[in-house]
Amino acid sequence: MTAACLQKCPRPVSKPNPLTVDVRYGHAGRLALPVDADRLVARREAPEQLETLESSIRGVLATPLDFPPLEQAVIPGDHIVIALDADTPAAETILAAIWDVLALRDVEPSDVLVLQPRSSQPGATADPRSALPGDVAERITWQIHDPDEAEGGQYLATSSSGERVYLAGELIAADLVIPVGPVAFDSVLGYRGTHSVLYPGLSNAESITRALGEGHRELEPADQRPLRQLVDDVGWLLGVQFCVQVVPAAGSGVAGVWAGCPESVFQAARVCLEEAWRVELEERSDIVVASIESDAGGHGWSQVGRALAVARNLVTHEGRILLLTDLNETPGDGLKLIRGADTPSEALSPLKSLAPADLVPATQCVEAADWARVYLLSQLDSDLVEDLFITPLEHPDEIGRLLELPGQCVIIENAQHAYGRIRVSE
Repeated sequence: MTAACLQKCPRPVSKPNPLTVDVRYGHAGRLALPVDADRLVARREAPEQLETLESSIRGVLATPLDFPPLEQAVIPGDHIVIALDADTPAAETILAAIWDVLALRDVEPSDVLVLQPRSSQPGATADPRSALPGDVAERITWQIHDPDEAEGGQYLATSSSGERVYLAGELIAADLVIPVGPVAFDSVLGYRGTHSVLYPGLSNAESITRALGEGHRELEPADQRPLRQLVDDVGWLLGVQFCVQVVPAAGSGVAGVWAGCPESVFQAARVCLEEAWRVELEERSDIVVASIESDAGGHGWSQVGRALAVARNLVTHEGRILLLTDLNETPGDGLKLIRGADTPSEALSPLKSLAPADLVPATQCVEAADWARVYLLSQLDSDLVEDLFITPLEHPDEIGRLLELPGQCVIIENAQHAYGRIRVSE
């Protein structure tokens, strides 16, 4: 694994010290940003993906953490559900490697179901069976869970907190459930991963709505959160004993992969995640440049919201956030509420009371725009961007002019995966 690099730079001095920083963004964009090196406080480069991805995946399946090799956990005739997070990098490669192990145990493709939660991103979800042999891919079922159907959730059990847990019937009936997904920072859960693919996404519509939250910016990722506890209870109640998890790298890459006992996998992956994606500064910066590359989850408002949350935590009040994207996604219901407000803060109350599906990214956008001046490079109509209290950037050259303004600067690539904080309490 190649760890990300957080390069710390000296304090500003009076004499300019020009530097060009290459930054990746969007689907295949690159910008050479002119920066005064003495004003560049830190630069977070995204970790590169594993060069030996396929062999690494097969290796962790053969030697999992605190669990026998996967081939010892299945027998012919087992009904297996692979619960696949829609944001999983290299999902097709992971699925193909898992199938090769199952095939060794004479598991029939028709006994394998790949079950995914419904994506919050618009557009068709990519078929994760693309790396399988054609005859196998045709017989393995791929299904997007519909929480709105009457059978969207069957009663599993009652959690330790007294919550009645409903899950997709396919999970409850399976002989083996294998969660597959990313371990990542999450504003609501603290850390996403392991059992979070199961709940609430593979539950019913009522459970999904009840789990909606606007995030907890004041909490550290490791702080206790009721929903994260409930998610782990669900995994225990379902009897999940084996999972495959990855930490994202640049773009749609994988920085690390683990398999085995969920608790052991989660612990190991979190160490990698913290090393690769945590950004800590001694004090806030006047300018935060945050780029977003298209990743396994897409290139939409969810990624924008997460990147803005990171930048908001690191920028000074009324400082500048420069967000570099190829965003061309229509705003959801929550973001449309912002367009009808007179100020960013005015939109917070209706967002919380109505709790639209895009509550989290909409709230992250509002909080960033209320705290700092946000600039967005995107493919969106300029009037739409301005309605969200964000200044549109019509051309990349405008970024260079903004970087000439006084103040310290921070640059974060693939900021949607990062977590940012100031060490000194304010």
